[in-house]
Amino acid sequence: MNDVTIHIDETLDASSIQAIKKDLSKVAGIEKINSEKKRPHLMVVSYDGKMMDSGSILSKFTSQGLHAELIGF
Repeated sequence: MNDVTIHIDETLDASSIQAIKKDLSKVAGIEKINSEKKRPHLMVVSYDGKMMDSGSILSKFTSQGLHAELIGF
C-alpha cells in the first residue's frame, strides 16, 4: 500500500470534505482516506500502487474543479 498527501487550495466545509471522501472511496484501488478537522485542506490517501498512481488520485480532485497538489513529491 502507498500513501499520498493531497493539498487542496480551496477552503472546504465539512460536508464538502465528506463528499470528496465518499467519491474517492468508490474508486478501485483506493483503500483509505484521512483528513483532520484542524487541517481540512490536507488529505492522506492510501492506495494500491499496482492499480493506480498518485497522479491518478490527483486527477480525481482536479476533475471536480478543485485546485490541488501532491505534497512531498
